Amino acid sequence: MHHTAEIIDAIRFLCIFEEHHGVIFHILWEMVVSSDTNLKTSAAALLKALVPYVGVKVASTHVLPALITLGSDQNSAVKYASIDALGAVAQHFKSDMVVDKIHIQMDAFLEDGSHEATISVIRALAVAVPHSTDRLREYLLTKIFRLTSAPPTENDIERRRERANVFCEALRALDATDLPATSVRDLLLPSIQNLLKDVDALDPAHKEALEVIGRERSGGTLESIGKAMGAHLGIATSVSSFFGESSLLGKKEGGEQHDPAAASVPPQVGLQTQQENTRFGRIMRGGFGDMLRGKAKGGDEPS
Repeated sequence: MHHTAEIIDAIRFLCIFEEHHGVIFHILWEMVVSSDTNLKTSAAALLKALVPYVGVKVASTHVLPALITLGSDQNSAVKYASIDALGAVAQHFKSDMVVDKIHIQMDAFLEDGSHEATISVIRALAVAVPHSTDRLREYLLTKIFRLTSAPPTENDIERRRERANVFCEALRALDATDLPATSVRDLLLPSIQNLLKDVDALDPAHKEALEVIGRERSGGTLESIGKAMGAHLGIATSVSSFFGESSLLGKKEGGEQHDPAAASVPPQVGLQTQQENTRFGRIMRGGFGDMLRGKAKGGDEPS
């Protein structure tokens, strides 16, 4: 479609006036059912652009049916364009009916099993995380855990890196929200551990961020994150064995003198400060991906 930006701006303006909705969606539906692939992908782009300008009723009766129809198209470009638009719907509407339809459609895309479909679904939902419902966040976290738990089937390192990057971005977005303790223990921490297993596929900045999230979400100690991961996986952890009280390191340091005054400091003060710092860190870390990447890339620059 030529001059897409101008057309999108014009339709956005028309959507401000409810009396134009009927005509606009009639035209969009004709594009959706067209045999022309370009018209279909353009329809998905227009539907995505219109989402912030319509109410939940219009989204349920016009936008979602059109996107579901596009999602069943045999052409991959059309299908993935609809996934991107569904992410916009998830970002702007929180009604149970809309969320349920998004769950069903995203499940269908993930059952496709293709690399492209998986990347598109996780990326679309990750963008919606800051404004989505708790149910949608739990849904995304569950999918990431299941996908990262499966052994990698890709031999292509570039695809593995793309997949890992998308999962990391989603986990970092989820970490910046208030997740239930059970979700952190059973889904977030195990997903991080799964990603850290494939070091070759991880961007150094993402690896650093995941390690920070793991330490903070598990209470700030390497021993506790090791126990959390090991309990979930049903195996003993080398982290606990090395850093625990009965570990080699613990025995080695056991004979050292400790300041009794430091030991008598009430733990509640330190715990409160740690919790405040952790919450602030999660929020700030959600938008500092570029800074982390800059740090990783600029590490070799002369000072």
